[in-house]
Amino acid sequence: MARAFRWLIGLLVTLFILILVAVVGLSIAIIQKQPLVAASAPNQLDGADTVNTLLAQLNTAFSQREEGHTIVLSETQIESLVGVQQRAMPHFRGVVNVTANGGTVAFTFSPNNDDIYINVSALILPGKALTIDYITLGDISIPGDTALGLAEAAINRYTRSEIGTLALTRVEAVVMRDNEVELQLGPLDELLHEIDNVSNQLSVDTDNELETLTAYYLRYISGRELALSSTPVPLIEYLREGMARAREQSQTPDDAVMHNKAVIFALAAFVGHHRVGHLVGNIQPNPDKALKPRSAAILAERNDLARHFIISAALELMGEAGMSLAIGEFKELMDRGLGGSGYSFVDLAADMAGAEFAKVANHPDHAIEVQNAVARIQSDLDIMPPIEGLPEGLSKAKFTERYQRVDSPPYIAQVNEIRRRLANIPLYRD
Repeated sequence: MARAFRWLIGLLVTLFILILVAVVGLSIAIIQKQPLVAASAPNQLDGADTVNTLLAQLNTAFSQREEGHTIVLSETQIESLVGVQQRAMPHFRGVVNVTANGGTVAFTFSPNNDDIYINVSALILPGKALTIDYITLGDISIPGDTALGLAEAAINRYTRSEIGTLALTRVEAVVMRDNEVELQLGPLDELLHEIDNVSNQLSVDTDNELETLTAYYLRYISGRELALSSTPVPLIEYLREGMARAREQSQTPDDAVMHNKAVIFALAAFVGHHRVGHLVGNIQPNPDKALKPRSAAILAERNDLARHFIISAALELMGEAGMSLAIGEFKELMDRGLGGSGYSFVDLAADMAGAEFAKVANHPDHAIEVQNAVARIQSDLDIMPPIEGLPEGLSKAKFTERYQRVDSPPYIAQVNEIRRRLANIPLYRD
């Protein structure tokens, strides 16, 4: 018995050492001292206005989901989407190059920004399906079909569905031209239906309390008198109504955080856009008819600013720090194009204010304080900085002439001016 026990201990120690050696060896192979990508997000974001045409194609594919569709993506559009990710995650870099013979994708991630880099690259080939020649992770090269198979199995296993398989089978052909890739897609109905089912299931599994509370506050706010007003209602009145109820329901700082989040999500779905509610789960009493106010909510006398504020607040709660700002900035860059409203630092100020509001409302040390403060606010300036002097309606040409790129000193100075104004608001001072 003693000998068997010693043998078992020796085996476990040996296995531990082997695993440790394997992990160390894998880490050495993956981690590199030089970045593979040094792309500049400001340069990539210069083409953000071109993404509008891509969004139109996707909207058609999603709305006409029982038909096949062709989606054409330019290298500029793909780079712009990579650029917004880089703005949200400063340690991330990505670059895309598309030719008639294939498309290369490369990413670099620096976890601590201290000369340690994780480099990933892939070669995508044209063909009758999504075809990947290879994927490299540091010094390790993996055959593309192996990588796709592993990704498919992992996604299916994680979601407890066939989403990975369905997604791959929807790609019927990949056609490449210089600086452009064409995706020929089969009907998306089954895939989108499965995504909805999985999304709902995951939201229930991971955060059922938040979903339940958000649904409660959505019903509560929609039944209040202000929701039935025939004239526009200031957003601060909706916030007062929701936060007053949240204060009644909160016994501890953690309670306050949860209720504050639910109020923000409920308002984002009610006065922002009903699709924001999908971030939380099934919150609508009637899935076929989303609740909405009789009249628009306004901030600084504008409905667009109210929507920017509350949707950015919701995005801040869902994403990593900086994501809501990156998305807001990207949206403004898109608006510079033909038919858009132009780049607006006023809209960006509302985005940044909403993110700041979400940060303090979601902090255990300030959550109850926020509930009390919102009950006392009397002016839009208690949550939104003054907008006088902030440029808006800038076309791409005017934006480029005045600010060049989003990393130029004039642009940074303008954003810092918004931050200065935000810092003067007592609610955000900490």
